[in-house]
Amino acid sequence: MADASWGNCKNCRFFAANGDEPGADEVQSCNQPELKQFALVVSGDSGCNAHEARTGETVPSYEEPAPSMN
Repeated sequence: MADASWGNCKNCRFFAANGDEPGADEVQSCNQPELKQFALVVSGDSGCNAHEARTGETVPSYEEPAPSMN
């Protein structure tokens, strides 16, 4: 997969957004080559470590959230 930099789907080049600035609530398919076979449908606020910033995107990548302790 990518270089293990975590980020939100709305800022990822693999998020099949309808416009240039997808919203957090927008739901689209993920077109990351290694994940496409799973036909993932994700929201803009979803995220993963296969994130690759959109061209010209200035939003920083974030660290993966810590797992919740129950």
